[in-house]
Amino acid sequence: MINQHPDTLRLFEDVLKTGSSLRIRVTGRSMVPFLKGGEILTIRRVSYNSLRRGDLILFRSKYDSPVLHRIIRIKPSYDKAYIFHTKGDASRLLDDPVHQNEVMGKVCKVHKISSDAGSEYIDMESTLWKKINFLIALIHRFYRTSQRFNSLINGSRGEIPAIQRDRVVNPEYFRDSADC
Repeated sequence: MINQHPDTLRLFEDVLKTGSSLRIRVTGRSMVPFLKGGEILTIRRVSYNSLRRGDLILFRSKYDSPVLHRIIRIKPSYDKAYIFHTKGDASRLLDDPVHQNEVMGKVCKVHKISSDAGSEYIDMESTLWKKINFLIALIHRFYRTSQRFNSLINGSRGEIPAIQRDRVVNPEYFRDSADC
């Protein structure tokens, strides 16, 4: 993949390294339904050990482009640094692991702009939103684990076996059992 964002990435890094906040507009769809596109995010640099599961972070991808995804899991690495496992809310798979040196900043505020309802500001640092984001990360982690378990039990695609599937969706099954 050709790096299409080197200047943007450098600008983001330079602004955040000065201690200033960065305001950017969401353009992608990987964080749907939480971020649908068009929202304005306030991002600031924070210490790596203050990052928690559920936080939205801006990081440098392996293709040197800026990515904003949710932390699903945090692990210490062999060199006593942090490794973050991230994922877009709309994605089924985790991103490649993100080393702490690739993290540029954390989303502190979200400004959702709607032509119908006006504006809404979300303080991602509030206790309520920290808990909500943590729960979202847990759901993503649980969903990924259950998909892996289903794949082991039911085959590579994680589908319900045919016998059980017929019992669940086949209306004839319900008619026969109701007649008993």
